[in-house]
Amino acid sequence: MVVGGRRAMDARGRARAVLECIERADRARGNGASATPTRGNGASGADGVDALPGTSASGGGKRRRRDAEAGTAIEEEAGGVGGGAAKRRRGVGGDDGESGVREGDLAEMLEGQMTVQERAEAINELLSQRKIEIFKRGDSLVFARVREEQAAKFKGLSTEDMLVYQIIQHAGNTGMWTKELKQRSNLPVPQITKIFKTLEARKLIKSVKHVAQQNRKVYMLYDLEPSREITGGAWYTEDKYDSEFINVLREQCVKFICSKDRVTLEEVSDFVRSSKLSHVELASEEVLQIVNTLVYDGRIDEIEDESQDDGMASVTDNDSKPPTYYSKALLAIPEHSPFTDVPCGVCPVINECRPDGLINPTSCEYLTAWLEF
Repeated sequence: MVVGGRRAMDARGRARAVLECIERADRARGNGASATPTRGNGASGADGVDALPGTSASGGGKRRRRDAEAGTAIEEEAGGVGGGAAKRRRGVGGDDGESGVREGDLAEMLEGQMTVQERAEAINELLSQRKIEIFKRGDSLVFARVREEQAAKFKGLSTEDMLVYQIIQHAGNTGMWTKELKQRSNLPVPQITKIFKTLEARKLIKSVKHVAQQNRKVYMLYDLEPSREITGGAWYTEDKYDSEFINVLREQCVKFICSKDRVTLEEVSDFVRSSKLSHVELASEEVLQIVNTLVYDGRIDEIEDESQDDGMASVTDNDSKPPTYYSKALLAIPEHSPFTDVPCGVCPVINECRPDGLINPTSCEYLTAWLEF
């Protein structure tokens, strides 16, 4: 039956048609063909579905997209169920990032079968059943089939379970702790704790200790790598500040710098990587932190080579700044010095100390002991 130039379908049939288009695009891509639908001779039958490249549609015409209103409608409708999933990368399907069908291609494949509103409702239905997911690839929305093994992890989860999952999902690799999640979900803490256990058992989320707040655990998606502000970066091992590793790294760096006339930060970074001093990849910023501690301790000197500065560079022009080198300190700061050990520098009542006062340098036992030393 054709109504208004298109075949009439019920809601279930429209959802099935959308799912078939997504699967067809994946099959075409798996066969080495482009997933972009084209219009060929006789490719659009009574149902108005476009043929995919690699089929009998050999005279593919120029690809057509739906107007901006169509895209906006689908995005708004999908956002109601997906909870903003279009703004993230793949989180449910866990695919290679190349599966699925773009919004414009899907609209063209379904042209003549359903209106924009009906297509949006069908997409929402598939999202609610967790049969597809929606994400962004470039500037386009992409709809992809959820893998069976991933769909099994979500099977049987309640609406509250999925709400907590989506809130955690949107937090990214910075994670979210219980109090903040309670404010966003309006769920009681006992229920949230129970949901945490359910999602952790299915390996959908994981808990990570925050190095700055040891008594606080944050939750994030199971496959995400925690951000450096959570783990502390390379300077922490199992949530503990690794001073031994830092000391070894400092000593090796100062030996390398002192063995050369002068070196750049890039050369020090290359030395650290080639010497396998660290089991994790250290960024240049982290190597700079180590080098700066050596500068502050007076063990190496920081030198700006101004011989290449013609005086014409702007103050804000970072690319024109003279290069920085590091070399062995000409005047090394001694580890112990009478000037650094003078008790007056740390005396809590130094402001009350005067020659004729109750507290005075003549009768100070700490100053007397330091002078004798």
